[in-house]
Amino acid sequence: MNPPRFMAHQEELESHINTSKTQYPLDPSSYKILAEVGRGVSAVVYKAGCLPVNAAAVAIKSIDLDRSKADFNNVRRESQTMSLLSHPNILKAHCSFTVGRRLWVVMSFMSVGSVQSIISSSFPNGLPEPCIGVVLKETLTALCYLHDQGNLHRDIKAGNILIDSNGSVKLADFGVSASIYELNPVYKSLSDITGTLYWMAPEVIHSQSGIGYDFKADIWSFGITALELARGRPPFLTSPSPNP
Repeated sequence: MNPPRFMAHQEELESHINTSKTQYPLDPSSYKILAEVGRGVSAVVYKAGCLPVNAAAVAIKSIDLDRSKADFNNVRRESQTMSLLSHPNILKAHCSFTVGRRLWVVMSFMSVGSVQSIISSSFPNGLPEPCIGVVLKETLTALCYLHDQGNLHRDIKAGNILIDSNGSVKLADFGVSASIYELNPVYKSLSDITGTLYWMAPEVIHSQSGIGYDFKADIWSFGITALELARGRPPFLTSPSPNP
């Protein structure tokens, strides 16, 4: 039996995004899983074929709702953010629906993978300078659009920047994104510690001391990502972890 907190919202998760011009079905039998391409603590990403759409390649992020540390609001935030944003450098969700105790989010398949995986496999000491320029320009374009819409990404890093076979650069993974306007129409700062440690701005790490943070935290993470692309790793990686 589904726990009440998710059961009450299951219909919302299934129905609130299917915004692609191509109508992707809300039925797991319409997708053929081809390969696993990524795995985290509570989510697995698969390459799949969408059978009713000429077996077009898609990515399916399958989130285990029982194991996910995120509550329903965070799960909903990711799918809503990905569906509402429309920009050539932001990965868009085609649709989402529940399969038992898992949420499937169907997205475009980025065949080359993440910039972090490219660095790990082929450029351990950093990408060539022209490549860095392209990735940073396209990512910054996406980030400017995101901020113009009132959203912070809060986890900018090479692992969340994806590349397609045609060289398209797209910012992905909105599981920890936040709208700075969602609680109050008056501009305010955030105060929860969210993101990946070595890419976090100092004000995020110390946010619970009352400092708070805003859009500039994403710019810090973007700068750390620039160094990551140039050096193959973020700075301070061998430093002791700070105590938030």
